Amino acid sequence: MSNIKDYILSFITLDNNLLGSISEEEAQRKDIQPGVGPEVGKLLGLLIRLIDAKSVLEFGSCIGYSTIWIAEALKETCGELLSIEYNENILTEAKKNVELAGLDQVVNFRLGDASEIIKSLSGPYDLIIQDCDKALYPEMLEECIRLTRLNGIIIADDTLFKAMGIPDKFSRPVDEYNHKVFSDDRLYSTILPIGDGITISIKIKE
Repeated sequence: MSNIKDYILSFITLDNNLLGSISEEEAQRKDIQPGVGPEVGKLLGLLIRLIDAKSVLEFGSCIGYSTIWIAEALKETCGELLSIEYNENILTEAKKNVELAGLDQVVNFRLGDASEIIKSLSGPYDLIIQDCDKALYPEMLEECIRLTRLNGIIIADDTLFKAMGIPDKFSRPVDEYNHKVFSDDRLYSTILPIGDGITISIKIKE
């Protein structure tokens, strides 16, 4: 499997020069979760360009790695990103990195609890990325579906935790999330084995 990953990575170029240094910083720190990785980042950029997304919602910006991948794509589609982050210090770092990447005009940040903020949003969004507290994935799904436009996309990161043997505290809610999206007839879903797993759902009906 590592040979396959290495082969894929040999083709992937970074959409912004700052992404490499952010990835290196994430690998050295213990106070933050690792970013989505270049394979997932590239996929996010591809999907945003594919559907010509104008409005994207991200839950969990961390220090801005995924945010920059998303914003680079939205710069080309003339779209905007709303990124929600719970930790104030982490959000400050994300804002700084996005500014250094030259993308601050594309990204709007909000500080707070994703499960509360989502209730105040009206949408619709072309694409929603779920990468906040794993325990919130199942709880927030219905609101994510509400906010996604017809034929829009909902993406959840880290969804192969159970298959990877990650402790139940983290793997159980994402496993529950997977069961929910695959059994919901409003969604057409699949899981890709890149990064720590990414579940992609298209909203096919209201």
